[in-house]
Amino acid sequence: MLPTLTSLQKRKPSLYPSDWLCCLCHSAPEDMNHLWTCPYIISHASLKSIYHKLILSFHDACITNFSELVSLSDTFLLEFSALDCWDFITPSPSCLWLTRGLFPTDLVQYLCKLLPKKKTLEVLTSLLSNLHEQLYWNI
Repeated sequence: MLPTLTSLQKRKPSLYPSDWLCCLCHSAPEDMNHLWTCPYIISHASLKSIYHKLILSFHDACITNFSELVSLSDTFLLEFSALDCWDFITPSPSCLWLTRGLFPTDLVQYLCKLLPKKKTLEVLTSLLSNLHEQLYWNI
């Protein structure tokens, strides 16, 4: 069982006053039902997961689009996936650049090893435009 404020109040009433409410919305007791209905918890969790999914879909779209143009080795895929711009947990500065509509330098430099810079930027521009459209409509 999750240690919600309500369950803690039942276990140790002397430590947790019964008039305390949810620390995020301050409008309801924090019990199991409230964890699924609190607007602050729901909006924070779902927006973050949507953001993660969109960055991952951008990553996958990059691989798909570039693999249609040239043959990608396993080493390339491993190194590509290890780039700093895919670190959305923290998120990294490079990942935030993508979110702002900017191309991270390490991403462009790495992709320019495969294709000319003009073709690389052409593909990335299209994909970044799609990412921003998805961010706009989903978040």
